Amino acid sequence: MFTVENVIPKALFELANAKVHLHESPSTAGLPEASPVSIVQTDQTVFAHFLWDQKGWLANLLSPGCSYECRIYIEQMGAGEAANPAPAIVNFVPGIGKSYSAVIPVAGLPEGAYKLVATLLFRGPAGSPSPIASYDEIGYLQVYKDM
Repeated sequence: MFTVENVIPKALFELANAKVHLHESPSTAGLPEASPVSIVQTDQTVFAHFLWDQKGWLANLLSPGCSYECRIYIEQMGAGEAANPAPAIVNFVPGIGKSYSAVIPVAGLPEGAYKLVATLLFRGPAGSPSPIASYDEIGYLQVYKDM
């Protein structure tokens, strides 16, 4: 579950029920897809799936030019930063109770252990960040090469 920095009162605008989970593609070794994911092979793609709702009456008044930015940060344990995938940008739709989702594929990670953190940020019409932000420490992912 996301930790939300919501400096705007929830009655006005809220990121609600925000969560992220990982799922994996099948491996060339024939292993089935599994969820939740914490161990994958180097030939598999992991998908970070974001889900959230917007609530509050201010959601009716904000510009349709706003957007949500979903990101995954990947840190390799003992070796520094990994190449972080491009963010997913989701267009804001005015209205109370709208539900959103985004998927970010993560592929090509070499063997090792990784810490994953997801962020969700609301951006204004000019792309400027807002104080409506959240994060989730997804946890750790072990990547190994099949023999």
